[in-house]
Amino acid sequence: MANFLFAAAVVSVNNRFDMNRIAAWFLLLGLSAGVTATEYRFDRTRDIVYKEIDGKKLRLNAFVPKGDGPFPAVLVVHGGAWRAGSRTQLTMYAKSLARRGFSCFSIDYRLAPRHKSPAQIEDCRDAVRWIRQHAASYRSDPGRIGAIGYSAGGQLVSLLATTGLSKADDPKGVGTKITAAVAGGAPTDFRSTRENSRMFSYWLGGSRSDKPEVYHAASPAAFADKDDAPIFFYNGSADMFVPVKTHPAAGYAGPTALHAALKKAGVETDMHIIKGAGHLFAIFNKTALDAGYAFLDKHLKPSNTLHVFLLAGQSNMQGQGVVDFDHPKYYNGGRGILKNVMKNTERAHLYEHIVDAKGDWIVRDDVFVRHQAGEELKTGGLSIGFTGYGGRHHIGPEFQIGHLVGEAYDEPVLLIKTAWGGKSIHRDFRPPSSGGATGEFYKKMLAEYREGLARLGDEFPQLAKREPELSGFVWLQGWNDMFDDEALKEYEANLINFVKDVRREFGQPDLPVVIGELGNGGPKAGKNMRAIRTAQKAATAALGPNTAFVQTTQFARPAKESPNVGHGHHWFGNAESYFLIGDALGQALLRLAGK
Repeated sequence: MANFLFAAAVVSVNNRFDMNRIAAWFLLLGLSAGVTATEYRFDRTRDIVYKEIDGKKLRLNAFVPKGDGPFPAVLVVHGGAWRAGSRTQLTMYAKSLARRGFSCFSIDYRLAPRHKSPAQIEDCRDAVRWIRQHAASYRSDPGRIGAIGYSAGGQLVSLLATTGLSKADDPKGVGTKITAAVAGGAPTDFRSTRENSRMFSYWLGGSRSDKPEVYHAASPAAFADKDDAPIFFYNGSADMFVPVKTHPAAGYAGPTALHAALKKAGVETDMHIIKGAGHLFAIFNKTALDAGYAFLDKHLKPSNTLHVFLLAGQSNMQGQGVVDFDHPKYYNGGRGILKNVMKNTERAHLYEHIVDAKGDWIVRDDVFVRHQAGEELKTGGLSIGFTGYGGRHHIGPEFQIGHLVGEAYDEPVLLIKTAWGGKSIHRDFRPPSSGGATGEFYKKMLAEYREGLARLGDEFPQLAKREPELSGFVWLQGWNDMFDDEALKEYEANLINFVKDVRREFGQPDLPVVIGELGNGGPKAGKNMRAIRTAQKAATAALGPNTAFVQTTQFARPAKESPNVGHGHHWFGNAESYFLIGDALGQALLRLAGK
């Protein structure tokens, strides 16, 4: 217990506490905090070596729920002013989270003053790598790793959240990115520390005037950007060591600095202030811990959600990208068909995910498509063939959209595609707010979406118990509105009304909406096509921050490099064009969703 008290408030040795009372409280909270309806038993393994450096073995304790898993993992990082503490300090957190269904790994790390920064964060990053590499042995999911820490540990998990590297960017080829973090009593910005203060010299190697770059590197707030992991903060309102805002004497900042920076960057973050609590007692607060654990639940545990995306438009949303030689005489020697596009050595890496080791088309079991193509209803796992044509010889934008969103979400995805060739927004998709007769295909679009949800259990039995959530809408249209002066003139207003009506229809005023440009033919276009493009951009701007315009002109390929040389209105059937359009639309969807 003495080690715990010293680690939690290393600079408060003159304070007096009722030791028995604290110990009893600690035990009680360790048993009760964060209990959920499903409580897991767990296996505990002590003294696992996760790293060896300079002859020193760094160890962790693992707490793994019983069951098949894989369970989301949580790195547990102790406090102690970076110079004290051990992996046993936050056993309370590890046990509570293990009962909740998380595999927990509570670590030691190198301590100051012998080991200056960045030794501590380097050890934390190596612990994340170790968890990722050994996940299967501990029934853990390497793709769902969170972190929780208090005091110095809160600073370290915050730094993990703001400086994580993907596998591709990690020099060690593993990846240090985490999915979410909970940081208690965490200092988050040392750049405001008084220049000549020696308060952190034992850890940072000097004053801020001596080591400005080190103080910067230790400040999670210095690295806040849109790609950071979400963070939940909790802090005592009476914390004298890590004030909620700024330390009055030393000048360094508490959690508010990073909390504000994350909000500004558009990263989900929350903060719970414990009224009247100081630095030590905030660590025990059940309300704060339950909220923090729920935050990890939200971000690390797959929900029962089914993410549904509605794709709508004309024949280019139906899909005209040619896959193979089903009509060899018609397809210009195979130029621009998917099977040949994939052979381009400069671009082959873009298509690695669409075929298996044998070269067969991948059929995803986490992304599904529903498309009523004339009299034929097409349903199944995402692959080629979900277009207006029979057979499996074409792709549309849904193909790469589906692959992108499928990788971004832990939960399954359903794409409902409602598209018909030769239709205008002026008449066929005319929204109610534009006045006059509501377009038949506007009504049909909504009807097919609702039918897809109503028949979910019949058409996709594996999704029957899921809760559908409309997560985005994609619109790719405009060709037929070019050929009528009145339609052309009204296009911007009709598109604005259309999106507003769709959002109103589903009761989702903030529904992410992506509008694809009418980019056929590339940058060079006639007057009417340029007018449609301008209207699409203007409508997007008018619709606000949850709407994105996606330029597509750069994806046009010449007729001579494409299979359908006479079909400029269909991007000449070029599969690369449709693939890249889908890629751009999918990326825009994910940006709007904060993915």
